[in-house]
Amino acid sequence: MRILRAKAVAVGFAVLMVMVAGCGGSSSITQVPETTASDTTSAEPGTTEAPTTAEEPDITVAGPFVLTSTAFDDGGGIPPRYTCVVDNVSPELAWSGVPAGTTSLALVLVDPDAQDFVHWVAWNLPPDSTGFAEDVPGDPALADGTLQAENDFAASVEPGELGPGGAAFRTIGYDGPCPPAVHTYVFTLYALTGTIDLPGGTPAADILAAIDAAEADGSLIGEATYSGLFGSE
Repeated sequence: MRILRAKAVAVGFAVLMVMVAGCGGSSSITQVPETTASDTTSAEPGTTEAPTTAEEPDITVAGPFVLTSTAFDDGGGIPPRYTCVVDNVSPELAWSGVPAGTTSLALVLVDPDAQDFVHWVAWNLPPDSTGFAEDVPGDPALADGTLQAENDFAASVEPGELGPGGAAFRTIGYDGPCPPAVHTYVFTLYALTGTIDLPGGTPAADILAAIDAAEADGSLIGEATYSGLFGSE
């Protein structure tokens, strides 16, 4: 009985294989391996392809935090137009590479050869700003939210007093170089992670104290400088 059953099974299997061959037109069965959504490329028969990988993201590295001007070269002579002997207007300034995390910027112009006499302080500049056009108005508040301080000329000139070239001194915002000899003038742009909560027209010393406090508590995260020379020998 066992032999007959074995023969019957063999005959049945042979019939099944003939039926499969007749229906499929092929005697081979291809097993499709499991695939993932990211592995759907096909290879030529007989070849092996390297596994596909995701493309590397395009990471743009921010450049250095820099302050520049088209009005004069860094460390070079400041044209008289930007001083008290001619028009007394602020020069064009530009900046780039503002550190990530910055929420406001502050700009300071001092004369270190005159005990850091303050010529200009502006703060709460928008972090996405890229510069100042020439001749920033001497207003306590600008349209973009920038605020400007009372500079150190406020203690030494009368309202409407004119400089040697006939231009009026400004006591708020920018007031240009007006030295008795050649002095260095240093523009410094600070990147802060907060804002300075003082009104426009505040004395410059109070804004400088707030910047010092930001440096002490770590909320000053970057600075860029640019300088120029002006004066007669």
